[in-house]
Amino acid sequence: MSKASFGFGAVLGALVGTAAAYLFAPQSGEEFQDEMRLKAKEVKKKAIIRMDEAVMETEIWLDQKMTEQDIRNEPVKYERTPDNVAPAPSYTESPDIFIED
Repeated sequence: MSKASFGFGAVLGALVGTAAAYLFAPQSGEEFQDEMRLKAKEVKKKAIIRMDEAVMETEIWLDQKMTEQDIRNEPVKYERTPDNVAPAPSYTESPDIFIED
């Protein structure tokens, strides 16, 4: 069975199931649609709440890991010493820069 035929069968099955539920529902079409809208809104609200909770839990977990392992590196402090500073260039000829007075 190819992926395309499986996908087509899944879509076709969903459409047939929706049509059967619509035809055999004990409510009118408008009542059924209103109920489906309410259920969809409830599912959306629950999904948003769960996503927010997951994000908060992830932030808490990450903060704990960062404090446990101290992932944050302190900045490196450099001190100018003759060992780590390049010497000034010495020119045998004048540089190619012309300064106008």
